[in-house]
Amino acid sequence: MVNTRMKLLAIDTSTNYLSLALCDGEHTASFHEEVGQKHAERILPELAKLLQQCAISLANLDAIVFGQGPGSFTGLRIGCGVAQGLAFAAGCPLIAIPSLDNMAYQAEKGTVMVCLDARMQQVYSAIYQTDTRWQRISDIQVSAPESIVWSPHITVVAGDCLQQYPELLPPHHTKPTVQSIRPHALSHLELAKTGRYPQLPAHSAELLYIRDKIALTSQEQQQARQK
Repeated sequence: MVNTRMKLLAIDTSTNYLSLALCDGEHTASFHEEVGQKHAERILPELAKLLQQCAISLANLDAIVFGQGPGSFTGLRIGCGVAQGLAFAAGCPLIAIPSLDNMAYQAEKGTVMVCLDARMQQVYSAIYQTDTRWQRISDIQVSAPESIVWSPHITVVAGDCLQQYPELLPPHHTKPTVQSIRPHALSHLELAKTGRYPQLPAHSAELLYIRDKIALTSQEQQQARQK
């Protein structure tokens, strides 16, 4: 059930952007800025500004929403840690939303392939149907770019992987629309209000890493440069 009156704070630190949004039930404020690796330094001051701007306290929130990944390992841990700490302090539940769901929600309607650069010569990807009943129709996976299976039914490609791997887009009779999209906290708010994602106690928060390895070895880096 859609609840448009929920008081929500949303946090996304899955990319090099710090994305925050706050809804007091009527008004919405947001912060979305490329911060590089300064998530830990910027997140609390920017959150405090949003709370002051909306004149709402943590104790008044119905839930705290966070991007659970996949994405930057360090960024995800920062976002989840802050969300958990605030949820414990406020006595409210958490709502975890996958990064690729967020990106698909922002994309044009159709059959959407979401691709997010996973570094290490890999890509996170999933396929969504968004023109009728909004749903993810494949698992979220990580793979080498050349291993991605492109369906001729895809009408939209959303994400940043084509900037890194432009050769991945195969010939189509009708080429899909390409949209450079990153996870955005405002979309977390909208998705949380749909009731599609469960509310969880703060201690149950989990990240969606998809893979366990966080960096290439020196030998692997050298091999990648030689390709």
